[in-house]
Amino acid sequence: MNFSQKIYYNDKPLILTTDMEAYMEANPVAELYQFFTGATLKSFNQALQFMDRPGNAGAIIEDVSEMALQDQLHAMYTPIMAGGGLVYNEDGALLMIYRRGKWDLPKGKLDEGENIAECALREVSEETGLRQLRLGGKLGDSFHIYVQDGMQFLKQTVWYTMHGSSTDQLKPQKEENILEARWVPEKELGSLASRTYEAIRDVLKTAGLRW
Repeated sequence: MNFSQKIYYNDKPLILTTDMEAYMEANPVAELYQFFTGATLKSFNQALQFMDRPGNAGAIIEDVSEMALQDQLHAMYTPIMAGGGLVYNEDGALLMIYRRGKWDLPKGKLDEGENIAECALREVSEETGLRQLRLGGKLGDSFHIYVQDGMQFLKQTVWYTMHGSSTDQLKPQKEENILEARWVPEKELGSLASRTYEAIRDVLKTAGLRW
């Protein structure tokens, strides 16, 4: 079975795969990406250097071994787990937050002693002020690489659908640089989706949302 994983870096996709041709056939946009061979430190560094340059698209690293790709990835980056929510109210509107110049979905890091679903519910509540939250099904995972205080991290966010109530007062968490929390009707989603991250657009598409 072919393996592929999408990881965002600088809001650009880094694809790890055991079959580049199959991935490109299923994702024609990948024809614009730079291709590297082998699950090596050199391949990863070259791919990220390519993605650092303005105007360049994503990159693909192919190796016959999924384990080799994963081992090299985790040798380079400290893993961080997080949970987040795609929250709908009783009218079908979607909850979005505005943070650091982008529209986003509420999410945050896993605390010691909690499971990932508990983390997702807690983070959504803390970041938005919602108290009446019900957990739905798991949507999927997103991955991104970032650097903080000189350390390199690989953040895996587990996404769930959730249901909230518009009767709760929205209170954006200022300590997390959240300036606004808003219920967005699906017909108005397009104007905000154009000002969010690629990983968040992937989550929205996985949920069947279109704009």
